[in-house]
Amino acid sequence: MRAIGAGAHERVGLGAELRQAFGASDVVLVDSGTSALAMALRVTTPVGGVVALPAYACVDIGAAAIHARVRVRLYDVDPATLSGDLDSVRRVLEAGADTIVVSHLFGYPADVPAVAALAAGHGATVVEDAAQGAWGSLRGTRLGAFGPLAVLSFGRGKGMTGGGGGALLAVGERAPDALTGASERVGAAARSLRTLVVTTAQWVLGRPALYALPSAIPLLHLGETIYHPAHEPRSITAASASLVRAALLRAHADLAVRRRNAEVLGLAARSSGDLRVILPIEGAEPGYLRFPVRLAEYRAKNREQPALGIVHGYPDTLADLRELRSSILGDERLSGARELQRSIVTLPTHSLLTEKDLAKLCSWMG
Repeated sequence: MRAIGAGAHERVGLGAELRQAFGASDVVLVDSGTSALAMALRVTTPVGGVVALPAYACVDIGAAAIHARVRVRLYDVDPATLSGDLDSVRRVLEAGADTIVVSHLFGYPADVPAVAALAAGHGATVVEDAAQGAWGSLRGTRLGAFGPLAVLSFGRGKGMTGGGGGALLAVGERAPDALTGASERVGAAARSLRTLVVTTAQWVLGRPALYALPSAIPLLHLGETIYHPAHEPRSITAASASLVRAALLRAHADLAVRRRNAEVLGLAARSSGDLRVILPIEGAEPGYLRFPVRLAEYRAKNREQPALGIVHGYPDTLADLRELRSSILGDERLSGARELQRSIVTLPTHSLLTEKDLAKLCSWMG
């Protein structure tokens, strides 16, 4: 990994720490998870080639595909587990794909090994999108360590927050050789001042007592699908690298807090008459970036509560993304993604929650 410009010490240190944490042979540090994914798609998929994407996922995945100039096949997501629907994955791979992206949602592990087994039979490369992995694990392997390529994000609410930034990891013997030297093609970092301002604002507004402030500002468009075009990857700022290194030091402690809070919320959710608890797949230990539940009648009850940090999930599927429509191939049925679009809400789990906050969240579920 090549360090670029000022702050080289922080970048080199972060790269070494990520290699150790995820068992990676190479790390490219960039300005966002979107940039990391766009780079991964360029490495694995020729221009005009085909990438399979989960239909229910962050809009930034679509932006990365558009920037990489690839065509897209969408596969369905199981609403009961948030993992890919393997029957749908099989159909999409049979239709043809150079690459398949497997995304972990809200810290819930997706079944990367099962998808990889299917992909191997069709010559497709797996890119593990661990932007929301939040230090969860599957059958003893940390999310982000399956490879052969894995994407991390250090943006707002991603568990390892650095005010921005991302990483592309090469993991295992099957990692593409093309990643070697990829950092040489990454542009110079932006200034660190904006990173510090944004991170400070996120930290202040992350307190439950202040949740209502950003949700009351229409210009922020919270709860809407806002498309941001991807750009050529730039290096991570020195400030972000430093903040991520600090987050790594407390990662296990933060994970323990999120799991403890999720356990409390889970007990309340299971006693509710109109909530459906999402169950992790076998062998999964979620990182609980958020605590997701499904409302039986979301549109009728409209129980979203931004003031408590309870928000609806992604309001649109990738099939609904206007900018992506011309790139989508096939007509895969996406009933699971539509169900999640209709019903899922997520609750906060982070370390700023107090016992009083947890009590309010449990009362909402009751």
